[in-house]
Amino acid sequence: MTILNLSGRIAISRPFSGNPSRVRAARRFVANRLGDGHPYRDDAVQLIGELVAESLRHAASCGRPPGYGVSVLATPAAARVTLSTQGCGCWTSPELTPGRGVHLVDLFTRRWGVSASRTGVCVWFELGHDAAVPPPRGVESESTRTA
Repeated sequence: MTILNLSGRIAISRPFSGNPSRVRAARRFVANRLGDGHPYRDDAVQLIGELVAESLRHAASCGRPPGYGVSVLATPAAARVTLSTQGCGCWTSPELTPGRGVHLVDLFTRRWGVSASRTGVCVWFELGHDAAVPPPRGVESESTRTA
């Protein structure tokens, strides 16, 4: 587990093996980081579970490494959750993927995006309207929704 203090905001990340049985642990990690009283806890847990499942299906079909990391950056009124994988990002487009994870993120979040590099891809989403959660760096594509 990695803990970063970013100007008073705590970002916590954790690596997970690509074993499908660990999806529950990733969901529990997000739930625990946000806590029982966070207004977006349940939504974040559901969405990260969908993204992880979609990324694992893609990794299996493309022969990519299935491991991934999940990070959570939260304020009392908002949350940003990021899924980082070692595979390619072709599953991260709502127009190109048959799964429902990216579609749900696109429908139910205010902002989300994808950043890719030679080592993998990160899909992030934000819930809430708190400007204290700064946008991530290095974003190659982004979808912004206003509630």
